[in-house]
This record gives sequence, structure tokens and C-alpha cells, in this order.
Amino acid sequence: MKGHPNCNQLIESLDSHCHHQLFKHGGWVELTSGQRLNTPGEATEYAYFPTGGVIALMMQQNMKKQMALALVGAEGMVGISHILGVDAESYASIVLTPSKAFRIKVKQLYGIKLKNSTFCRVLDKYVAVMYARFAQAILCHSQHNVQQRMASLLLTYSDCASALEFEMTQALLANLLGVRRSGINNVAITLQQMQILQYSRGHMHIINRASLLKEACQCYANDKDTYTRCFAI
Repeated sequence: MKGHPNCNQLIESLDSHCHHQLFKHGGWVELTSGQRLNTPGEATEYAYFPTGGVIALMMQQNMKKQMALALVGAEGMVGISHILGVDAESYASIVLTPSKAFRIKVKQLYGIKLKNSTFCRVLDKYVAVMYARFAQAILCHSQHNVQQRMASLLLTYSDCASALEFEMTQALLANLLGVRRSGINNVAITLQQMQILQYSRGHMHIINRASLLKEACQCYANDKDTYTRCFAI
């Protein structure tokens, strides 16, 4: 498992014994765009460690409105409630861009965690990171304007996808940010006029990442700092 192309960063941080235990009970799968990995409130059979791509953790605000709590790529995993011994997540996990992922049954994952102190520390650190991200997302939604939030989200999406160009419709952006599509259109036009983005027919190209970073709220940097700080301990 270690050394797999574009391997998941959590898996890469583990020792050889833990790799052996994971590989014994799980395997690699292809994740496809639009695939739903879990349904809120329902028991989930598997946890996933993506090697790339983008997975959105979506919280339902009401019957018509959603918002992304976080985006997950090769730095993380989907299924943090299960490593705490909880059967179901309170949010949906939806694949936005395809990738390979290491998939393991949640019962097996929890069992390995209980028997391996190194794995336990890695997963506990990641849980701390994700709960900090969830809190940051709620604060961001209430405190920052659409342009700041959209800039932060595009930077995070770019990091997860390891690309400056990707497919991104205004409808998807509106859904991830929990805002009206008209607001997304206005920001997209502004950022294009500032020569930060090129956007056409659902294709996004970040042409000036440094300027996009200046437009983003502090939440993007805070999320990055939280991950670095937790895994430096």
C-alpha cells in the first residue's frame, strides 16, 4: 500500500505493520463523480481514504438548501464518525471529482484502530482537524461575504484536485456555499474582470492564485494551519 501513486497522506504516515493490517482487510476502488458514499443518519458499511479528487461533506440546512462543511482529498478520509465508534454520519459525502480510494469496512477500521496505537493517534488527530474545519465552516458562513467564501472554496478545491483547472458549474458552487446562483454569477464576473479566473461553460481556470488568495477569507489559511499544527505534534 505504501508508495501507491498519489497515495493518501494519512495512510502514508503509518508504519508497515499498520499498512499490512489495512491491506489485509480493505482494497482499492474507483470513486465516480456524483457517487454518494453515505446517507445522513443511516449506517454506513465503508470508510474511504481517497488518493486524490474531491469529496464534499454536505450538511442539509433545510429541504431545499445545503452547504459544504468541508472538502476532502488525498490529505484525509471519509468516515470520521465510524472511527469514534458511531454507526452513522450526520452529513452526506458526495464525490465531486473521480479518484482511486482505499476502502475498508468501518468495523474492521475501528478494530485496527483499537489495536494499533500509531493508527489511533493519526486518526484522532484527523478527527480534531475535521471538527475544527466544521466549526470554521459555520463561522465562515455567518461572517464572510460570498466573494471571500468562494475564493477560499476554490483554493481548497484546487488543493484537493491538485489542479488549477477543473470542472465547476455555478450550480455546484452555489450548492457548496449555500447561496443563490445569482450571487455566484456576480462574483465569477468580478473575479474574471480582476484577471484572477477564467470561467466558461462550467470550466474553471485559476490564472492568478496569489491574487485569489488575497480575495479569500482567513478561513482558508486557518484550515491549512490547523492541519499542519495537528500533524506536527
